[in-house]
Amino acid sequence: MIDIQDRNEIFLFLRQLPPDREPLFGAMTPQHMVEHLARSVRFSNGREPQPHYYTPEKEQRFKAYLMDAHTSLLPGFRSPIMPAEGLPDLLHTSLAEALTQLEDELLEFDRFFQENPEATPVNPTVGELGYKEWVVFHNKHFRHHLGQFGLN
Repeated sequence: MIDIQDRNEIFLFLRQLPPDREPLFGAMTPQHMVEHLARSVRFSNGREPQPHYYTPEKEQRFKAYLMDAHTSLLPGFRSPIMPAEGLPDLLHTSLAEALTQLEDELLEFDRFFQENPEATPVNPTVGELGYKEWVVFHNKHFRHHLGQFGLN
């Protein structure tokens, strides 16, 4: 079980990942995946506020599914922040640099919610989430993408 509060375990898995590993599903490279996770953490830590992409009704349907303890993220879902075709340009020159950014974003997530415990940053798919809801989302999101590379 992936727990974003257990950073040692997450980074133990991620540091084992060769930069050229082929995904079991999807088109992301390991570096794309790590940069994607870092960006999603930025949405939750106040560094990259997001607009609402869907109607409140659609957000609520997605949120109900996401918060259900018995559900997992399904391969093939395309987030509204991803390009319609292809992959986003890489931001870093290496997987190691991307991992450093992910560590930084997770530390900022902790700091942000320590200082703003009632904050509800917008998730682009499900709308506003509080701290505990973001933890559920990140756990499922990290599990999904670690599974994409056979790491969980």
